[in-house]
Amino acid sequence: MLLSYHVDRFNEDYIYIDVSDQQATIAMMSDIHWLLCDMVEKANDLFGAQVLALMICIFIHNIVTPYFFFLNLMYPKDSSIMSTLQLVSQFFWIITHVLELLVIVLPCAATSSEANNTSKIVCKLLNRNFTQGTRQQLETFALQLTHHRAEYSAYGMFKLDLPVITSIAGAVTTYLVILIQFQGTDLDVTVVQT
Repeated sequence: MLLSYHVDRFNEDYIYIDVSDQQATIAMMSDIHWLLCDMVEKANDLFGAQVLALMICIFIHNIVTPYFFFLNLMYPKDSSIMSTLQLVSQFFWIITHVLELLVIVLPCAATSSEANNTSKIVCKLLNRNFTQGTRQQLETFALQLTHHRAEYSAYGMFKLDLPVITSIAGAVTTYLVILIQFQGTDLDVTVVQT
């Protein structure tokens, strides 16, 4: 039988356990969690380099596309419909590159979060009255959870978690400010020379 727990929507401290063989069920859940962590580790090994290359490309696109959008917005070559269409096209490319980042990072972060949420459930179960064997099985499972976590990474360089989105946004903003400042000085030099 599976360990079934019910967390009341209004009272998270209430957990109902309905099992006949608790130790076997906990051992099975421990094995399932181990397999999940193994699959995440294998995915990191197989696709880590590709994910790193993709994240670098997305990072560069998130710098270059807004930069040229800014240039076309601030210094239009002409006021034709083509210039407006080019701005709209670049705006949609900006949205596309941001969505690419979110499509990669959000599922990885959600999977890691849910897998690591298991430790909270096991800790709540440790506070209940169980037989000595069941308690020992839960303690073993809790120890496994602390040492074997499900975390996606880009070739081991950084974790694919929600903070990477803010880090990339901060770096993109910094580079855009620098590029725009250099663009402003280039225009000033050109005006002074003529």
